[in-house]
Amino acid sequence: MPKIIACMPAFNEAKYIGSVVLQTRQYVDEVIVVDDGSADNTVEIAELAGARVVRHAKNSGYGAAIQSIFAEARKIDPDVLVILDADAQHSPQDIPSVIKPILDDGCDFVIGSRHEQSEKIPFYRRFGQKVILRSVKTLSEDNLTDTECGFRAFSRKAIQSLELRETGMAISAETVAEAARKNLKVTQIPVAVTYSKDSSTLNPVAHGLGVFTRVLAMISEQRPLYFFGLGGLILVTIGLGFGIRVVAMFTDTRILPTGNTLLAAVLIVIGMFSIFTGLVLSALQPGKHGLSFFNRILFMVSEQRPMLFFGLGGLVLVIIGLVFGVRVLNLYAESGVFPTGNSLISVVLIVVGMFSIFAGLILRGFSQWRK
Repeated sequence: MPKIIACMPAFNEAKYIGSVVLQTRQYVDEVIVVDDGSADNTVEIAELAGARVVRHAKNSGYGAAIQSIFAEARKIDPDVLVILDADAQHSPQDIPSVIKPILDDGCDFVIGSRHEQSEKIPFYRRFGQKVILRSVKTLSEDNLTDTECGFRAFSRKAIQSLELRETGMAISAETVAEAARKNLKVTQIPVAVTYSKDSSTLNPVAHGLGVFTRVLAMISEQRPLYFFGLGGLILVTIGLGFGIRVVAMFTDTRILPTGNTLLAAVLIVIGMFSIFTGLVLSALQPGKHGLSFFNRILFMVSEQRPMLFFGLGGLVLVIIGLVFGVRVLNLYAESGVFPTGNSLISVVLIVVGMFSIFAGLILRGFSQWRK
């Protein structure tokens, strides 16, 4: 018979912990409660209900409690670890359906999905969940509809392989990202949820923003090209938009608008620098190139022909910039007036071109170093 344990993080849950533990014991071999510095009778009630309690000396955060759960699970080495909330939000009756994909289908990580009961979720939670879901999906190719549900199950392989660092609520998203990084088999199962007025003591805005910023940090670490490249592309596009406006105004008036030219130049330079940063950081992550068309192009650009794309492209930009520079000098020599607009164009082209050449050299160095 497979060994199944259930664990739940708890902080001041004396009102619900007893009934949750008693119900959970019907479906598992052992119940463990990680008390995160509760000031009420959570510990005593959990123990009376039959749970083993692991105590934190002070409130360290939801993520810290989850890390303690995994530490205990690694000591016990069960076949399946189930994690659910201690506030009666989740129904222990769903445990058999949550662990079934692990026992029968060889899944490593099962997430409870509240998607089918979304109408029961308060609007502010639904909105926050959708924003976080779309962000987390950049870190995982699994077709998930809910990445934040705390009702989860893990196989022995997942228990031993997941490396979690977050100490706050962002650990839910981190677990999904880490499972994708470790190539674990992930699925989701519909679960029932019950929200009471006192089911959460967290400020929803602060909570949502905190999780979102941590997810953005994960994206910058694990998908640097997506994070820096997309942001840089947006800036370059806006900069080119201003550049087109500059050209149109110059065509009509024969006067180059300094303000718009400068704004276009700054946006393009910052955007290109952001793109190069994403490419370099992505090149430092070996083995991350999938089979998609975009990733094959990225592999060819960053590892196989970096100097052809960036070196040659950068050289062309530098030459065009120098041509504008010569024109600037000629205009100054003829009129005694320094043409600011042409000067800015010259500087931008040369700077972006040098960035491109520099990026090509760095990417080629990384490619040769790997070989």
